[in-house]
Amino acid sequence: MFVSDICIVGAGPAGSALAARMAALGHRVCLVERSMFPRAHLGESLTPGVLPLLDVLGAREAVEAAGFPRLDVVRVQWGQGLQWRRDPRREGLLVDRGRFDALLLDHARKLGVHVLQPAVPCERRWDGDRWHLRLRTNDGTVDLKTKFLSDACGRIAFLPRRRRRTGCRTLALYAYWRGRRIPDEPRIEAGADAWYWGVPLPDGSYNTLVFVDFDHFRDRPRRSVDARFHNLIARSGLMAGCGDAKAGPVLVSDATPYVDENCVTSCSIKVGDAALAIDPLSSSGVQKALQNALAGAVVVNTLLRKPDASAAAIRFFRESVNTASESHCRWAATNYQEVARRDAGSFWRKRAAAAVASLPSAQTPTSLPGRDNSQAIVDQSIVNLSPQLEFVDLPCIEGEFVTVKTALRHPNLDGPVAFLGGWEIAPLLKELDPGLTAAQVARSWSNRIPLQAGLALVSWLLGRGILVEEAFASRDIGRISELPIINRQ
Repeated sequence: MFVSDICIVGAGPAGSALAARMAALGHRVCLVERSMFPRAHLGESLTPGVLPLLDVLGAREAVEAAGFPRLDVVRVQWGQGLQWRRDPRREGLLVDRGRFDALLLDHARKLGVHVLQPAVPCERRWDGDRWHLRLRTNDGTVDLKTKFLSDACGRIAFLPRRRRRTGCRTLALYAYWRGRRIPDEPRIEAGADAWYWGVPLPDGSYNTLVFVDFDHFRDRPRRSVDARFHNLIARSGLMAGCGDAKAGPVLVSDATPYVDENCVTSCSIKVGDAALAIDPLSSSGVQKALQNALAGAVVVNTLLRKPDASAAAIRFFRESVNTASESHCRWAATNYQEVARRDAGSFWRKRAAAAVASLPSAQTPTSLPGRDNSQAIVDQSIVNLSPQLEFVDLPCIEGEFVTVKTALRHPNLDGPVAFLGGWEIAPLLKELDPGLTAAQVARSWSNRIPLQAGLALVSWLLGRGILVEEAFASRDIGRISELPIINRQ
């Protein structure tokens, strides 16, 4: 029988990242994966935010040594016509997901993670203190006992789920093309009743994806999936100039965004797509999976080693998952609305409305008028705390554990904020002396933080109306309701 502190089921990016981080924190880790690697998987275009996360894991060197192509330009035909969007830093990657995922798994194995592959859980039981699992492998069955269990199986649930859709039901139809004139750059395009995404891959193939409405697709079953896919592709510019290219089999995948409202308990956690699936329009699913797994590792470490902080750890993870979902919903709504204003078709109107409808009603803050940040630091106006500022308790990450800190809550913030630029901000504001100018506030903090950092914090706080000039702070607060409503950025 194997004994571990945590067993993780699913060795995609989230599962391997959680396993690697938990091993680095000194836990006994078992990672279970049903498929042999490498294996094909969607999500081949990685956003620039992935590389810093690989740095945290210690896996960046191995991934960069693989020589995956860098992403420097994307052809976009969205609401503003044809555009070429360039990344001068070239930090995005075009990867073979089979190879990329295998590299992360190998990194976890080198850190001491015990990997069972291929293996499938066939029995699961919680006795009030430990999980008991029976795994089916090529050599028979294996029994495993573990303190904690993680579901990293993506959309295929391993633990019971309670998912809430955060956007329209969407299908991705896709196929891999080969030919002499395959596009060199990714292509994104808005169609009349679908949107398109083409990705050139390291092996010379080109993956073309068409995102369609699930219900509309289901209601028209007479044509084959292949015929409908090729008809849609022909209506786009994804394969323009690729007359000799031939497509492989047409595949179908669910691409509906959702959030799992039971993503963590005192003895289990869901990471990656098991916890939340964001709208594929962002192309940042792998980045979000890694971020979620790294946060999840701190949560599990807290639950295992500091059980008195369990409530804070559970609250932190649930709020972080919901905040990530809401942030991506806002982003998706903005981009769908851009096309909906030009094309009044139901495909675009539904998506713009669904992304907005999934947000809590409190997601539209007031915008306080303010002066230019650079001028606010040098003028002589006395500043005070905004009457709308509240101090609240917030669970957040501090080192290797979740702890409770005092945070700022204000209508101009996406949510409570405990740290700014790595500095704990609430203690600085709670001890703010009255009658100081903005520059004097920054200097008053110089015994705790460098002056330049203090100036930057004051500038940020002024720009968001958390610090306000004395003249504005004394005005009738009722006038705030007359200020314009804007979307948070």
